[in-house]
Amino acid sequence: MDANTKFVFEPPSDEEIERETESESEDELEEEEEAELREEKVPRNKKSQSPWDFSAYSESVVEEQLQRNTTSIDYKISKALERRPISTVEDDNSGESSDSESNQQEDYRSEDEDDVPTTSGNDTQSFFAPVEGVSFHANSFLDLHLSRPLLRACEALGYSKPTPIQAACIPLALTGRDICGSAITGSGKTAAFALPTLERLLYRPKNRPAIRVLILTPTRELAVQVLSMIQKLAQFMTDIRCCLVVGGLSLKEQEAALRSLPDIVVATPGRMIDHLRNSMSVHLDELAVLILDEADRLLEQGFSAELHELVKLCPKRRQTMLFSATMTEEVDDLIKLSLNKPLRLSADPLAKRPATLTEEVVRIRRMREANQEAVLLALCSKTFTSKVIIFSGMKKAAHRLKILFGLAGLKAAELHGDLTQTQRLAALELFKKQEVDFLIATDVAARGLDIIGVQTVINFACPRDLTSYVHRVGRTARAGREGYAVTFVTDNDRSLLKAIVKKVGSRLKSRIVAEQSIKKWSQIIEQMEDQVSSILQEEREEMALRKAEMEATKVENMIAHKDEIYSRPKRTWFSTEKEKRLLAKAAKEALEKRKGSGNEVISAEKAEELKMKEKRKREREKNLPRKQRRKLEAAREMLEDEDEVKGEEKNKKEKNGIPLVDVAYRRAKAVKAAKKAVDAGKIVKKTVNKPKHPTQKTKSRTEEMQELFQDDMSEKRQKRTLRGGGQRKSSFKSKSRYKRK
Repeated sequence: MDANTKFVFEPPSDEEIERETESESEDELEEEEEAELREEKVPRNKKSQSPWDFSAYSESVVEEQLQRNTTSIDYKISKALERRPISTVEDDNSGESSDSESNQQEDYRSEDEDDVPTTSGNDTQSFFAPVEGVSFHANSFLDLHLSRPLLRACEALGYSKPTPIQAACIPLALTGRDICGSAITGSGKTAAFALPTLERLLYRPKNRPAIRVLILTPTRELAVQVLSMIQKLAQFMTDIRCCLVVGGLSLKEQEAALRSLPDIVVATPGRMIDHLRNSMSVHLDELAVLILDEADRLLEQGFSAELHELVKLCPKRRQTMLFSATMTEEVDDLIKLSLNKPLRLSADPLAKRPATLTEEVVRIRRMREANQEAVLLALCSKTFTSKVIIFSGMKKAAHRLKILFGLAGLKAAELHGDLTQTQRLAALELFKKQEVDFLIATDVAARGLDIIGVQTVINFACPRDLTSYVHRVGRTARAGREGYAVTFVTDNDRSLLKAIVKKVGSRLKSRIVAEQSIKKWSQIIEQMEDQVSSILQEEREEMALRKAEMEATKVENMIAHKDEIYSRPKRTWFSTEKEKRLLAKAAKEALEKRKGSGNEVISAEKAEELKMKEKRKREREKNLPRKQRRKLEAAREMLEDEDEVKGEEKNKKEKNGIPLVDVAYRRAKAVKAAKKAVDAGKIVKKTVNKPKHPTQKTKSRTEEMQELFQDDMSEKRQKRTLRGGGQRKSSFKSKSRYKRK
């Protein structure tokens, strides 16, 4: 069977509320064939377990708010509604039916017929080993030669037939080969590397505990999801211990868990480097497997340097596996990470999008960009009413949408970087349990999150490139289910729109939202502005009070535990705050340069080069004498202050040029040298009013000098004859009088 064969998950998960009641004859034939090949089969009446579990983190949100003396955003919204209720569109138009207007669809017709190059990851790279004879089909997990505990776990999770990427990856991973795997979103890549890793851990030396597997993910939520998946697959392997190392959670608990040397560590790069540099007895000397989930995101800006540092700390004899839905990074990065020649496994080389996904576009004209929030609320109140993920570009925009949805009576949760880790995981748990209908998130939720039952993805802010678009819309239409992807496209995003049209083709639809609904929601949003501003002001006041309390608590702890705090070893960081600012600035410049090409993945090679140059410069400065080092530090601080206070072009030139002290010193030196030259006669001052002939001036000057010299010598001779052999009285004291006689 070829790589494009359709796969199914049998039986479906219990999280899917709407089950299909129709029984097709082809599915029944496939089930009968699998029953003959498999020795054990999952009963139909038995419910399968869910691999994702965020409930352990959602219970502590209330305790965290009590500890911080803050209230939730939902409480603030309810109080605002009690003070001033808002009438929605449903209350105004109880008898009108505008659904037909808002549900209009037509085939999209591109205004420009220019060809847009798409990101093709099918170019042959010489460093990949040949993958001849690799099969992307397996009838059951029994064909993959897995142990009985893992087969029981697959049955409990409802996995009966391996997906193409699982069927190809698991046998090769069991042999210890380096793998670069690529497949569509929702195809089971997590189980593809988790199952062979757990199988290899069954044969580890149990009398010598060590960290043997390290799994790196770009986001904290994805790390929690991968850990939950591994724990579910290892539920019948009682001696396997796992550990989660991500930011936002307790540092001391993670340090204690790492000291116990767990078998598997799921981490984000920054926090893992922090523990390796600052925690005692934490190392990766016995590491056997290094797994990079969403590898292309890890190699992007902000993660590449940390990733290379972790690779240096790992032993050379290891197995490295990289997985992602898109492989668009440079070949050099993959060569550095995979020392042995890796195998390129692409389960879906031609189709990077599910066949059950319906993609739509909402054009936002330049005159209507101010009404973009009204268009979103019109769609969410009429057409897409539940199980919707809304992607916003900025954290502030996501928070504003959360307030607007709450004031409009729509149940929504938010997920972005301004929230604590407990609040982020609690939002995922609420959306998973369908206690809220909408999840408003930034690109934090665009990678790897597998929330079963998501029906619609709305790109409120257009993604920056085609790769981000693929990962965003990959949150729906997973594992053969149907889904919708709606993208708001403004006139500035036409390049991305053309790339989408070229990739999707005739299947792209254009959605037209009713004009009457947009106008009414615009009026409602204008009524909400006072309440939105009051809620934001209340949050700012709470934040200021919390910061004051934190400072007071910090001072109390410094007074009470001064000796203990100063006795601790100083923490070291992989990158300082100045280097992070430099990296962010260079990344923004790279983003602005490549903003016009929407189908390319933005790399930060220049930013990484600047960062490494800065680190090498700091290392050279450590070996300098103390006086020079202090001088360099003072000059650097002066330049930074000038850059922060003055942003004009003149100040930039002064910052990049010579310091003012050096300029004044050079000018004084030049004036002094010119004066000496004038006295010596090498330079003659020119008079503007009465110019003289050059030959006449030089002749008179030489004659004067000769006369003065002769007069001076004659006077000296006369004095010598008068004194005779006695000592001469002169103010000048020669050095010869100090010599030994």
